Amino acid sequence: MKKKANNEISGLLLLKKQAGKTSFSSLSSVKRALGTTKVGHTGTLDSFADGLLVVLVGHLTHLVPHITNFDKSYRALIEFGSETDTLDPTGQIIKNGKIPTKEEVLAVLPSFLGEIEQIPPAYSALHVDGKRASDLVREGKSVELKARKITISSIELLDFYENFALIEVSCSKGTYIRSLARDIAEKCGTVAHLKELRRTRVGPFSLEVALDEDHISSESLIPMTADLASRCGMDNFLLSSKAVPDFNNGRPLRSSAFVRDFNSDSSKKEIAVFYPDYKFAGVITRSFLNNREKFSYGFVIHSEPKMKIYSWEQIAQGKFNPEFRDKGVSLTIGSFDGSHLGHRALFEAVLSQKEKGLVPGVLTFTKSLRGYKNPKEYEGDVVSLSQKIENLKEAGFEFAVIVDFSSDFAKIEGHDFLSLLVRNCGLKYLAEGTDFHCGYKGSTGMEDIKKYAEELAFSVDTVQSVILDGERVSSSRIRKCILAKEFAQVKTMLLKPFELDCTGWAWKREGERLISSVKKGAQLLPPNGNYSVRVIFADFCQKTGEAQNDRAAISDCTLENGNLRLAFSDNLISGFVRSVQFL
Repeated sequence: MKKKANNEISGLLLLKKQAGKTSFSSLSSVKRALGTTKVGHTGTLDSFADGLLVVLVGHLTHLVPHITNFDKSYRALIEFGSETDTLDPTGQIIKNGKIPTKEEVLAVLPSFLGEIEQIPPAYSALHVDGKRASDLVREGKSVELKARKITISSIELLDFYENFALIEVSCSKGTYIRSLARDIAEKCGTVAHLKELRRTRVGPFSLEVALDEDHISSESLIPMTADLASRCGMDNFLLSSKAVPDFNNGRPLRSSAFVRDFNSDSSKKEIAVFYPDYKFAGVITRSFLNNREKFSYGFVIHSEPKMKIYSWEQIAQGKFNPEFRDKGVSLTIGSFDGSHLGHRALFEAVLSQKEKGLVPGVLTFTKSLRGYKNPKEYEGDVVSLSQKIENLKEAGFEFAVIVDFSSDFAKIEGHDFLSLLVRNCGLKYLAEGTDFHCGYKGSTGMEDIKKYAEELAFSVDTVQSVILDGERVSSSRIRKCILAKEFAQVKTMLLKPFELDCTGWAWKREGERLISSVKKGAQLLPPNGNYSVRVIFADFCQKTGEAQNDRAAISDCTLENGNLRLAFSDNLISGFVRSVQFL
């Protein structure tokens, strides 16, 4: 039985290529060792050469065009006195000349430093009139390649004996060391070709840690992390939970979709994007138009979300999961601003229907309905949309319908609204609080809903409010407590501290122990003043690239008119500021 290729593995591999093998055949060895067909590299080595080959496996093969501009370092053995047609040991000798002295070689090397023009070898993979130059030469045709600008950042003579010179070179992409050997000899008044060539470095990667073909395994793969992306010259962004569906579907991206490292560098054009659980999501490119960031897609590695998210438009168009619809769904509807104790009671009722085979879900809104109805008087949401989505995932829901409240949606009558949920989603069970209303101007209350339920063949449960210290738990009560700085009460009702989501915030260093930012988003902000806060930093496990527990650091926070300044007792470690919790 033919073994199926394992195309699930992904990572970067540092391979020690052997002399006498082509780069292509070396990749074939990698494919066999890893049992995968998805393999690429960031720069070919001639068959006579050995040394470092940076190999990309699985999803990371998409990175090939994004990280091929690395500078490189080589050790090259030049043989003076004879030139071959290929400028390397595989060709035929076509010229002979004198042997230069060590002093002559040392005298000409400095002239190659900096930006110079170089004519590539005729035997090369460069294309002329749609064909490889090397193929045209083998057909007996004359090939003239134009000089190209390259950069030599360093060149050093390591050894000189008889008719050989060992040099070490660091150079830009596109440099041909065979041509360099030819040109060094020409300046010495003679001819030469390369006897041996070893690539010792590609960008940030060194031959010293590369592996032989015999030692390759899936454990050899280096995962894509923020650290690796930085070494590859990229900036790093984390996606917010709310932005994942947009990213996976190629929709336009805004700055508010991302959590940024507070050492983020806006001069970097390419950005490595990671999902909220730190898995590598792909690459986007950044440009500026009228001083505003504009993002374009490079490539996307699609994720399978733990909780499926739908827009109201998708539900109305019948694009809900047919498997869920056929099984039937249990549902609760509301703003769910905070997922407080009262909401948890509703969640438990819906999730309990899973035992009956129903798929549990939520229909909610991008922000609290109070914010839609009275935007001028509204203080702000308890949680951001990203936090709300994370709360629903943690609760165990299998899907969420996120409604961006509009005038058209507001005009839907209650009966029509529920009929559509039954028809397009397979609604079988609904749990709501005693004061729940839906439909045009909220005209459909629980008594009406119970009548419609009989007609539309779904069941309804009314869940009583949760009372704490003689008062009903609600999002409005939580907002009042936040504005009164009663954070202990807030924590009791939310079962967690009040937390500002820092997605889309641009943090700046103001010293080794101080960072600042301007608040963004629709979340409620406590009054101006000084606070003790816990700052949550997102972080990667550098060894595996997998998610690890977010780091937390206690900080003094000064809040003034939407500006936050965080002062730490210790030096900061580079990372992504996910959120700020008020203690």
